[in-house]
Amino acid sequence: SPYVPTSVALRTQQLRASGYTLHRLHAMLARGRGADAGLWRADLEATELAGRAEYRPPSAGEAAGRIVARLARLSLPKGGDEAVSELLDQAPASTVPALDVVVEDFELRGKKLGRLEVEAENRAAESGAVVAGDWELKRLKLVTPDATLAATGRWLAAPRPGVARRAVLDFKLDVGNGGALLSRLGEGEVLRGARGSITGQIDWLGSPLDIDYPSLGGKMRADFDRGQFLQAEPGIFKLLGVLSLQSLPRRLLFDFRDVFSEGFAFDALTGDLTLTQGVAHTSNLRLRGVQAVVLMEGSADVERETQDLRVVVVPEINAGAASLAYAAINPAVGLGSFLAQLFLRRPLAEAGTREFRVTGPWAAPQVERVERRSGARAVDDATPPS
Repeated sequence: SPYVPTSVALRTQQLRASGYTLHRLHAMLARGRGADAGLWRADLEATELAGRAEYRPPSAGEAAGRIVARLARLSLPKGGDEAVSELLDQAPASTVPALDVVVEDFELRGKKLGRLEVEAENRAAESGAVVAGDWELKRLKLVTPDATLAATGRWLAAPRPGVARRAVLDFKLDVGNGGALLSRLGEGEVLRGARGSITGQIDWLGSPLDIDYPSLGGKMRADFDRGQFLQAEPGIFKLLGVLSLQSLPRRLLFDFRDVFSEGFAFDALTGDLTLTQGVAHTSNLRLRGVQAVVLMEGSADVERETQDLRVVVVPEINAGAASLAYAAINPAVGLGSFLAQLFLRRPLAEAGTREFRVTGPWAAPQVERVERRSGARAVDDATPPS
């Protein structure tokens, strides 16, 4: 239409749209001409973002066009990500453009997450396993100085009215420095070093920008080396306090005071986790240190922050018993059967091995010493060491 403007300049102290607010916004919008008459380009400068974005009209196979954005920075505060999810959730799939976004400096809820790359598109029509209304995440990449996350996934359409959509994510997290990464995420000094990776698939109900722990499910594999758990009070990572064994009373750990006095230092950490409705289960979590190996099996409730774990500490004495324990544990056999086999092969290892059961809240765990020989259990003071 000749009445549609070819350019629009906007300057405002505050712009609120679809629940998301921009402050001190300067924007220049320009419409293409001729063959590019359907294209709109925006140069944006605000407190929360800066860069250029384009809306490109639909090409072959696209229902609602595509937004291509190259931003120097983008900040989504608490509530901003929810507004984006709500907008995508409520709008008909046929009206939401595909996304091709690169942000050099991405911040989510006050946490600086580095460079972000996103390529995603909605599906207005069924195609193979993808149904109409699904969002397909073709590429998600986050690069920080400490780690790189690469993922693909889908935000599944609601199966029926009143039921939340489900987010599914296949991912690999390559970590250069786990301690620095947790500090970046606001968890404080809970870990030193740790280089490795976590791979897996997870899914949950609700927004792809906000994990819902009660509905969280999936499988993960962790493989790290050279790190140390520190004596700390972490946030959502309170479970790391269990791995460091800092919750075990001093008199239970007298024989291992050099191993755990400042948090467990490990040369390797490996294990598999299965998640069901926010509860993580493992049967082969292993930490190998210079002086001992720690073996764990059991479960931890991520939403309620509780645990029910069996913890076995095998000291590195006589003929490499701890190294054997680390290398040979078989989750199909179970920790009890495995220990029986280990002690038959390395009888002297049984004298130094300690077994505990850790239950209750992460912040105030209840620790029970398990006496294997008599079959009785001695309950010890569960006050964490100061």
